[in-house]
Amino acid sequence: MAKWGSFVLEMIRLVILLVLSLLVLGGVERAVYEAVFGSPVYHWTMTAGNLLLFLVLYRNYFQFKGWFKSENNKKLNKATTRGLVTVSAVLLLLPIWL
Repeated sequence: MAKWGSFVLEMIRLVILLVLSLLVLGGVERAVYEAVFGSPVYHWTMTAGNLLLFLVLYRNYFQFKGWFKSENNKKLNKATTRGLVTVSAVLLLLPIWL
């Protein structure tokens, strides 16, 4: 039962971290795009890029700081991390060309 409780707490923590990170990253992007282009830019690719960044942050850092401890918790390998960050950067910069 303790494992189940820590899992539920970790899921609540994950959702809170996801919402906060999307709000912060979205706000920073909005401010940057508004400063550069004069008007805020909104596009679905920016949200997808932010989700990928959150995935990398969670898998490489946040999952080790939470309540749910498991022997299956492993960091992403370097190639996967670089690939996801590159795809995320492309998705974040894509609204410039659209």
